[in-house]
Amino acid sequence: MEVFRSILANRKWDFKISYPSSHFLIGSCFSEHIGNKLSIAKFSTLLNPFGILYHPDPIARTLNRLLEGDKYTENDLRFENDRFISFDHHGVFNHPDKKKVLSTINLDFDKGKKALASADFIYITWGTANGYQLKESDQKIVSNCHKIAAKEFKKVRSMPDRIIDEYRVLFTKLFKVNPTTKIILSVSPVKHLKDGIIENNLSKAVLLLAADQLAKEFNNVHYFPSFDLLQDDLRDYRFYAKDMAHPNEVAIDYIWNYFQENLLSKETKNLLKKIYSIQQALEHRPLHPENESHKNFVEQTNKRIVELEKEFSFLDFGK
Repeated sequence: MEVFRSILANRKWDFKISYPSSHFLIGSCFSEHIGNKLSIAKFSTLLNPFGILYHPDPIARTLNRLLEGDKYTENDLRFENDRFISFDHHGVFNHPDKKKVLSTINLDFDKGKKALASADFIYITWGTANGYQLKESDQKIVSNCHKIAAKEFKKVRSMPDRIIDEYRVLFTKLFKVNPTTKIILSVSPVKHLKDGIIENNLSKAVLLLAADQLAKEFNNVHYFPSFDLLQDDLRDYRFYAKDMAHPNEVAIDYIWNYFQENLLSKETKNLLKKIYSIQQALEHRPLHPENESHKNFVEQTNKRIVELEKEFSFLDFGK
């Protein structure tokens, strides 16, 4: 039977991901999906210490600050609309209490600095090459506009050469701090439709060109085709959420399955089946929890957890 779609074939990678390994993820909301999958799989994972970021510039800027240990001070904050904000951070950090904002930012900063320096795998997901420069800040592209008036920003699109030059310096510095880490670059398949379809496509093209060049220049930098899997392999709006911009759960699972098949070692995949079986049991919600059968089910699940944690000391289902 003829196949009426273009299937992205499995790729050959010069490494495999195994337990125990640590993973640092930063970037667009798609990194959240993969990060959550890794966390559920019981990998040691740190996800987006600055919140969701979309543009390569602020992602590089925040990674540089982590490498340099340049923590945030009051001078990095701005009071706007009755709360303190940081143009390097997502809006989840915003708060009317300045001390609380700084405390939260720097607590996550410390976690990020430690994780970045020791992570076995670093995932960077770019969302868009279209950014907003804060006019008062010397052409700085912000992570988030925080609903501030548009007149304070200038919309720009970064070009591949600029991104490549910036990340060439960043990766050189990063490999000096963490020489054995592997960087996995990806372009988010999320469509930025507010920019317009053509603008979104041009933006993604910039990111793809930059990622391809960096992967060619650095042996430990690799491109993962999350964008290509949704855009060309699945290629159907039934794999998008209602907003027609974000991938739905079916698409996310498809990309995660491709990740597992291509990047996880055989032993890791076998252990992951046992972990998923326990996770599924933990998510079970009985109609009658007081029944003896359910109590036996809980007892058997706890026994399986103890045995698996004893066999693999790096696992912790208490989290």
